[in-house]
Amino acid sequence: MMASAAGAGSSSSLDRLNSALKRIKYRSVILSKVTNDWEFLAKLWKSGHERSEAATDEEKRSMDICLKIEATAEEIAQELTRFRTEKMVDDHHIKDEEALNELAHDCGTKTKRLIAKVAEALDRLYLMWSRGGGGGSSDSSSFVFDDSFCKYLLLYVRSTVSLMAANHWGYEDSGVMIHFHSLYYNTRNIEHYLVSLFHARKFLGSGATTDARGLPSFDACVGHVLSLALRIASWCSDCWLNCKAGRIQVMKRELVEFLVNLHNEIHPSNPKFMGFHLNFLMALSCSETVAFNDFLRSFCDYLFCGRDGHFRHKVFSLLQLFLYATSVLDDEDTARSFIPEIHAVLVEMASIFESTGRNGKKLDNSPRCSELLTKICLLEAELFLVVQIHGTKRSRNISSLSSSMLPDFDNIMDNCRQIPKSLRTYSEKLPLGTRLDGKKLLALIESTFKEEKTLYESSRRKEITASAAKNSLLLLRFKIVIFKGESFLTELLLLKGRNDERLVARGKDKMKLHLQKFEYITLILSDERIKNRDVLEAIGESLRRLTCFSYYFLNTRDEMTNLPISELLDEAKHLTKAKLTEIIPKFPKFDFPKSSNLNFIDFIWRNLGEPLKYNPASTALAKHHMEEIQIHLQSLKSSLENVSQLDIDEHPELEDLVDRVTDSAYKVEYIVDSIELDAQWQYFFWLDNVLEELRLLSEKARKIHLTTPDATVQESKNVTLVSLDRSSRNSTTAIDEIVVDISNRENEIRNQLIWGSSELDIVFIAGMPGLGKTTLARKVYSSLNVTRHFHVRAWCTVSEKYEKKRLLLEILTGICEPTEEIRQMRDEDLKHELHKLLLKNRYLIIMDDVWDAEAWNYLKDSFPNKKNGSRILFTGRLRSVALEIKQEGEGYPLSLSLFSQEESWQLLKKKVFKEEGCPDELLGVGNDIAYRCQGLPLAVVAVAGILKMTEKSQNSWKRIADTLSSQIIDNEGAWCKEVIDLSYKHLPEYLKLCFLYLGALNENRDILVSKLIRSWIAEGFIPETMEGFEDVAEAFLMDLIDRSLVIISKRRSNGKVRACRLHDLVLDFCKSKTKDQNFFQLINRSDNPYASFPSTDYGFEFDFYYHSSPASFASYRLAVYLKRNHFVESNPSGLATRSLLFSACTDSKPDRPYDISFIWDKFKLLRVLDFECFNLGISFPVEIGLLVQLRYLAVGGYLKSIPQSIANLRKLRILIVNGLSGKIILPNTIWSITSLRHLHVKVHVAFDSDDKELGDGSMLENLVSFSCPSLSCGEDAERIIKRLPNLCKLSCIFYESPDSSTNCNQFPRLNCLTHLESLKIFYCGSPLNNGEFNLPLNLKKLTLSNFRLPWIRISTIGRLPNLEVLKLHSGAFEGKIWNVEEEFKNLKFLSLDNLNIAQWNASCHNFPKLERLVLQNCKDLEEIPEDFGMIGSLRMIEVNWCGKSAEESADQIKEDYGDIKVFIRSSNLRS
Repeated sequence: MMASAAGAGSSSSLDRLNSALKRIKYRSVILSKVTNDWEFLAKLWKSGHERSEAATDEEKRSMDICLKIEATAEEIAQELTRFRTEKMVDDHHIKDEEALNELAHDCGTKTKRLIAKVAEALDRLYLMWSRGGGGGSSDSSSFVFDDSFCKYLLLYVRSTVSLMAANHWGYEDSGVMIHFHSLYYNTRNIEHYLVSLFHARKFLGSGATTDARGLPSFDACVGHVLSLALRIASWCSDCWLNCKAGRIQVMKRELVEFLVNLHNEIHPSNPKFMGFHLNFLMALSCSETVAFNDFLRSFCDYLFCGRDGHFRHKVFSLLQLFLYATSVLDDEDTARSFIPEIHAVLVEMASIFESTGRNGKKLDNSPRCSELLTKICLLEAELFLVVQIHGTKRSRNISSLSSSMLPDFDNIMDNCRQIPKSLRTYSEKLPLGTRLDGKKLLALIESTFKEEKTLYESSRRKEITASAAKNSLLLLRFKIVIFKGESFLTELLLLKGRNDERLVARGKDKMKLHLQKFEYITLILSDERIKNRDVLEAIGESLRRLTCFSYYFLNTRDEMTNLPISELLDEAKHLTKAKLTEIIPKFPKFDFPKSSNLNFIDFIWRNLGEPLKYNPASTALAKHHMEEIQIHLQSLKSSLENVSQLDIDEHPELEDLVDRVTDSAYKVEYIVDSIELDAQWQYFFWLDNVLEELRLLSEKARKIHLTTPDATVQESKNVTLVSLDRSSRNSTTAIDEIVVDISNRENEIRNQLIWGSSELDIVFIAGMPGLGKTTLARKVYSSLNVTRHFHVRAWCTVSEKYEKKRLLLEILTGICEPTEEIRQMRDEDLKHELHKLLLKNRYLIIMDDVWDAEAWNYLKDSFPNKKNGSRILFTGRLRSVALEIKQEGEGYPLSLSLFSQEESWQLLKKKVFKEEGCPDELLGVGNDIAYRCQGLPLAVVAVAGILKMTEKSQNSWKRIADTLSSQIIDNEGAWCKEVIDLSYKHLPEYLKLCFLYLGALNENRDILVSKLIRSWIAEGFIPETMEGFEDVAEAFLMDLIDRSLVIISKRRSNGKVRACRLHDLVLDFCKSKTKDQNFFQLINRSDNPYASFPSTDYGFEFDFYYHSSPASFASYRLAVYLKRNHFVESNPSGLATRSLLFSACTDSKPDRPYDISFIWDKFKLLRVLDFECFNLGISFPVEIGLLVQLRYLAVGGYLKSIPQSIANLRKLRILIVNGLSGKIILPNTIWSITSLRHLHVKVHVAFDSDDKELGDGSMLENLVSFSCPSLSCGEDAERIIKRLPNLCKLSCIFYESPDSSTNCNQFPRLNCLTHLESLKIFYCGSPLNNGEFNLPLNLKKLTLSNFRLPWIRISTIGRLPNLEVLKLHSGAFEGKIWNVEEEFKNLKFLSLDNLNIAQWNASCHNFPKLERLVLQNCKDLEEIPEDFGMIGSLRMIEVNWCGKSAEESADQIKEDYGDIKVFIRSSNLRS
């Protein structure tokens, strides 16, 4: 009854409006448009009225659109009736035309508003669905969506567009009309598409917002399309109405823009509109299966405007596969993850189609079309695999999959298997500028389908399980996902368009890193150890999120692109990382050094570029990660290099920050070097994790603001830059030459040695550590009186742990140079040999640092007592040991006491100020510091080393004094260590590492400076400067010496330091510090597992370690002091070990070779390998080339040649080969190791004969020292030497050329070696044809042997302007008389050894700057030129084993010129 009433009332309103419009017959275009609009609204009202008849009361109340139509109709009808009554003369004439226009415009406006409300009502269901609304019936539409309703609405829209075109703007402008027609025909295409679907409406959900799967209902979809069309009509009407009323004027450009915008609203290239269509198709596919293909054909008709073509068929196949997959997949997330990609493909296709003028043939032939078709193939391939994977979950095997699918499934799958064939065609047509790698894609797809076919056949034959098939299919899909992700990001990086500003630099960097991560994940797929394929599947889904955004989306204003790329990458990264943690192994636990080392950070920063340079293939995947890591390391180093201890005290978080940065740097080094060696997939993910850590640390470092005043920073850090101009030769009084004993104890000891009983006597210096026992003994040992008194002298250091054979050889070395035969003797034979050598000589033996009487009891039988005044001097800490040993001698042990405060102050002044006086303002604080040293000379010396490097002001010295305890400490050794620790803390960072390294070298032995410097360089402790590594390293050493932490033990002929050592307390401190900071792991016999090994080497290998666990080391550096066979048989390994230094605990020559294959198997990342004391046999292992990180390599053996594989060691800087016999051949590949700085091979080395074919282009430009090449005189030698342009030190053998021609057998031209400073040559052969020397003018040190040239040829040498050291040995020149005519104007050291010279005619003018003269084994020399005593610079003359007359002439010079020291070693040593 209500419905009837409502219907009657409504009909009256619309009828009245219709009647009112008809009665105004005055011509009005606007009123005509209003009339047309209301005809359309009447149809809508009728549709709504029909629906309301079956509605409930609640539904009827919600259907208010019909009531609004009725109310608006009634309002307009009344206004028209009133106007007719008041303003019209009759139906055809009006009183006021302007009033009619206003009325018409007002009616049009109200009608337009009503139509807009109708559009909202039509779209309400779809909007509710898109916002997640429910599907209750109360949300139903107000209209019945049948085909007649749809046709009429779209007809109204087209008529509105036509009205605009025909009645207002006309047809005179073809450009405008094109846009009108596009809009018109697009509306018509939508009509055809929708109407064709209405026959299936009975199968679809009507009225409800969503279906069972959450997709929009049919009514919601149709309502949305009609709403869009109606809005277009409304906008057209609005614009048309305003123009007709004269309210706006539209220009052509504005009109075109207006039409384009309207057209885009309902065009397939509009991402929003295309997104709607995809939802619509998915709703249709999930609701009806029988008519599904018909729906899809209708959509393609709409998409391609009814035109046919290859592209259309491909799109149809893609959508068919996608919608089938959507309808059957249990995992809705997987299905929906493809929507953005399908969406992107369709949008791009529509854009291309529109750009070709909607021509199907042009579209198929478009270059962009071929690129898009390849994308479609890739997408189809992945969908195909997804469906197959789904089948393995539901079926027992792949072959039974089709039975559970849709009717057309088999046909669809068969079509998919034609994808490789189609792709092959498309890839051939790809444009040149395409961003897709067509070849790579084709190879991927072909291999994928080939493997899928194999899986299918295997499954059909039941040869594999469904689970195995699923895992294999997952891997295939994963590869496609990775390829798509890479292609997408590559497109972004190459993008050139209006949206480039969205790809800021940080975003691009992230893209590059993410690209690398795709490749990292690819590596996982090849690892059969990864069993958790479900994790890989989850990772694949997270990575697919990136591929959702194609090139097209980045060039639209679609809401999907509002998310910044960087945020999208971050999101994908976090999702991926969360899954990867389940399968990525954890980073191994290594004992990286704990010390904060900014120099190491700088070392890593510099070396990160090496793998990219030398091995780009293996590190290419990590390129972008490594580049960003370099940036962060450099930034962090800059931020932290000025941090002082005061800063750390004020900001405790700084210490943690520096430690974390250092730890990250060590991890970076391990990972990058491991990648270069063997690129396992986990390394790349570890690298990514470290990069994340460095990003956080960089951000944290930027937030720290240091407030410490600059002056305080300078003082607290005690920054002291090393002066590179200061050489070890030019340093003032060296540490070892400063007299520690102020109280004349030296004289007392000297008297005990020289005077007294003729019996063999023992002198013992006892005292606590740090009192200067060793220093005092060395001073006495080197004194002139002692040297002259004893025929032979020898020194050995016993220490707490010692090897008996080492002691014997050390003593023998002091007496004579032991032959190889002597070195191979058994211990008892060595004792007998020593006894024989000492038997007829007065000898002095120093046994330093004795801890008990055992060593003496073992050796005393070797010391004969011939009652000739021989002496043995002991030093030791324990007086009880002294009394036990001294009971066999006369007198009591000499106990050194603590210094008085005055003695401490005098020593401190001498150390700090040398010959200068102490400023008055420092006297008080200086005395206080001396007092706080508590009388310990070592403490005084150590503190003096600090004061020398500190500003000489009261405030600075007061701070040092405050750090020294004024309390008396009972344990003086502990007190000394505290002082040493203070010295260590005052070291600059770059010296701390160099200092600690000394503690790892041979215990209680002299450390060769050349080896030490090379080790520092290889370890990366020495920064690269213009001065060169070696000069900087030498300056570092001299700084440590000046700080009294290192003692000079031997000097070179030019005055530079040859060897150094550490005081035993300093050594103990170094060892303790290296252990605390994991700087070095020191391994000896007392460590496990070696403590349980047999103590005797029987000369053959035992299998005693076979059943034990291998010795595994986690330390960064290893210093091993063991028997060779013990270390080898322990089967050691060190995955993270970078340095391995081995010192054999016996000096015996290793006769048998050792298998060291465990090195390249288990120490793969070594940077330093010192196996010089190992015998590798006659064959240099080719596998050494596997240790590609080596910078220092030292090996030994009876080697004949070095393999070609040495060239793999492209980072090698130091190569030392200790040949045990004969010549070793260098391969021609040696020339490719351009980083080589030091090459030392003995006995001697020759170049491969094939070197001649290399040409002059092969050079070792960085080589600075080389020994000992054997070179043929003449052109052959010159050919080699020219390839070594920067040599500074050369020791070589020249031999007579086999070519008998005059040009060949002559001294090679060496003047091309402009940097050469040190040259040592031994000649083999008949005298040279031309005795002229061709030497570089820069030469400072020259040693010649066996040339047998007449003395007249020495004139060339005398003219060398920079020569400072000249050694003429073993027949370098022959002739009884040397008449010196030339002036050696800068010569400081001259040595003549084993020459047959008898008369030496020279004067002081020939050697004006000579400082030291050494004559040895010159038996015929009658005398030293008398007026050499007048050389003002001459300080020392040594005469060793020369004739009596030569010795007497030396004594005469000393007597006449007292300032010259004369050392004579007589030739009365007899065996």
